Amino acid sequence: MWWTRDFYTKQAEWSGAYYGGVTQWHRRKAEQARAILGAPPQYILELGAGGGQNAIALAEIGYKVIAIEQVSLLVQHLHELRRQYPQAQVEVIEGDFYQVDMPESSFDGVCYWDGFGIGTDEEQRTLLKRIYAWLRPSGRALIDVYTPWHAAKSVGYREQVGKAEREYGFDGEGCRWIDRWWLEETGESIEQSLRCYSPADLRLLLEGTGLELVHVEPGGMMDYESKRYVEPVPLEQAMWYVAVLRPIK
Repeated sequence: MWWTRDFYTKQAEWSGAYYGGVTQWHRRKAEQARAILGAPPQYILELGAGGGQNAIALAEIGYKVIAIEQVSLLVQHLHELRRQYPQAQVEVIEGDFYQVDMPESSFDGVCYWDGFGIGTDEEQRTLLKRIYAWLRPSGRALIDVYTPWHAAKSVGYREQVGKAEREYGFDGEGCRWIDRWWLEETGESIEQSLRCYSPADLRLLLEGTGLELVHVEPGGMMDYESKRYVEPVPLEQAMWYVAVLRPIK
């Protein structure tokens, strides 16, 4: 997935969305993780940590976190947050989580928020096998998964984010959410696509990875007419859900 570093670097630069401090949104994610993983102290690996707000929120409540992020600008921001929250136990690794070597059976939790689906099904399986190897036998993985029904509903929705324009599309045959960004003044554009999975699709994807789906926690939805994010909503309306995975015993 050679394109990801360039895409996420420019997305961060154009939108400014991954900077800033730790908010109630991030703290709610941390509390959701605690409800599933159990009380700290435990060791958590976060994949694609972005600006580091979720990692800091987890560490604030007592978890020991290793955060992996490949975009240098976001890694710099993560280090800045660590200086602002010196009590938070967060180790930062700059790199691609498909390539970084981590010790096996070392983590009580692996979290991947807002990003699963960037590759092909086979690349997703490769990552899931890596997650299986990293988890302790009693561990859990928490993964945000986008739904095809909400992605299809988003087609044509356009908004300005920071200094960029953004528009959604949907590839029905490939079941991929298309996310296109561009700068009006220069015409420069970037695009990503995210494979969307229903829980039934995800269970098929998990075959042979060593992991099983044990719980689905619906997220919110975007009301494209009012331009408001709404939560909580039933699974059949949700933009995404948290898939809770565990090693098969």
